[in-house]
Amino acid sequence: MADGEVLVDPAVSRAKFKREIAAYRKLEDEHIRRGWWLVKAEFPEVFVVFGTPNLRPPAVAFGAVLDFTNYDLWPPSVTLVNPFTRVPYGRSELPTVLNQAIAVATPPEQVAAGASAQALMPHTLVQCHDGENDMPFICLPGVREYHHHPAHTGDSWLLHRGRGEGTLFFILNQLHRYGSDPIAQYAVELKCEIKVTGWQLKVPK
Repeated sequence: MADGEVLVDPAVSRAKFKREIAAYRKLEDEHIRRGWWLVKAEFPEVFVVFGTPNLRPPAVAFGAVLDFTNYDLWPPSVTLVNPFTRVPYGRSELPTVLNQAIAVATPPEQVAAGASAQALMPHTLVQCHDGENDMPFICLPGVREYHHHPAHTGDSWLLHRGRGEGTLFFILNQLHRYGSDPIAQYAVELKCEIKVTGWQLKVPK
């Protein structure tokens, strides 16, 4: 299925799109306090910028474009973009890879030596194909790129549809939880001047 292919009456997708935007607007003040700014919403796209209100001073972390074409026969497509130009990030430009801490089984010999039966390991939700010029994509249920990927043919979007995944709030909350909220502090380099060299992150579960 080509992403430009129209499979749902645009009037139906547009009505569902408006419902998503209306739900966002009802809690917009709370979203702004969390660092979410819905900059533009014109069907079928939503452009949102994520900030870091817990940092001092606060910073603009990244932007995201969500495409609601064929919604909700398809889930939204999500692209991380430069928040000032809306140009998609290349793999070497990504400000975040959406690190998620997942529990993995500890080898039996380590458990026998007193280690915990499970350990938390970072898992990146932003993935890239092998090609050097391939664009990053978000590998997360509820996101179109995940469900259209050949490796996930056994996890159809229709198994998730209607459960909350793939809604505007769900996706923005994941981008916040694993992308902007874990930015705990600046990493700085002290020379003759203070130079911001990056961020230090915590990895959420």
